[in-house]
Amino acid sequence: MIRSFLILFFTIFVLIQTVQAADPFESTVCVSGTMTMLHNSEEIMVAGIELKGPVRSNTNSEILNNASEMCVGLFYRMGKEITQSGYCKYLYPNEDINIIEWHGGASDGEWKFLSGTGKWEGIKGGGTYSVIQRVKSIAPGTFQNCRMIKGTYELPK
Repeated sequence: MIRSFLILFFTIFVLIQTVQAADPFESTVCVSGTMTMLHNSEEIMVAGIELKGPVRSNTNSEILNNASEMCVGLFYRMGKEITQSGYCKYLYPNEDINIIEWHGGASDGEWKFLSGTGKWEGIKGGGTYSVIQRVKSIAPGTFQNCRMIKGTYELPK
């Protein structure tokens, strides 16, 4: 009986030590983007998009702070319904990288971590994003906006 209790106790102790709680964060990214039109009519629009800009933390977290963002994706509109999806790379000053996948609608959506290097190796997590500001394009074929990125992440011990 005591032996079974000790085995159970040590098993739970080991599992608790290896499970790390997810850390929440919030960041803002402001980007400039270009759109490569595949087709544009009243009925349907399909375009490739590329975004670039800096990211800063709103919660004093290291994750997605002081990084450069580059995203590529697809923009699809059928009637009034808009769908977007793609991938982003975040490059930190020390050259560590995060790769994420995202999908959503016209102004918001979801994302998840796919990969990380250096400090972020083995990262897991994800969250939501939402457009918080759109401004008039400064040049033809470009657009600018700012997004709020919220989520959680976990690193292996």
